[in-house]
Amino acid sequence: MKNGIALSCLLIAFAGLSLLVAGCASSSTLAAQQAGYPKDKVDAPGLFTENCATCHGRDGRARTFHGRLLGAQNFTDARWQTNTSDDEIIRAIKTGPKLMPAFQKKLSTAEIEALAAYVRTFKPAQ
Repeated sequence: MKNGIALSCLLIAFAGLSLLVAGCASSSTLAAQQAGYPKDKVDAPGLFTENCATCHGRDGRARTFHGRLLGAQNFTDARWQTNTSDDEIIRAIKTGPKLMPAFQKKLSTAEIEALAAYVRTFKPAQ
């Protein structure tokens, strides 16, 4: 009986975690519309809102339910902004570090590069 209860709890926990991670996944409406756009024509703030704000917050501080739970990066952290290269940001968007979903198959190269540039616009926290 105890093994059955433990298995049920484990399945419920796994289902809950799956839903949380899915909450960070792209809905891709804007991404699909802009797939063929060059980087300078991509609506990066719109893509960020659509794909990233659930965890990272509209202000980039990651002070959201999902962000706190999953350990999302605070883009206003001055040390992170200084110590993280553009290539590292692009790689993170493509491959999804930790529990972050990968966007390489969901966003075009131009969209990923535009998002990386947009992440640089977040001002360090004061």
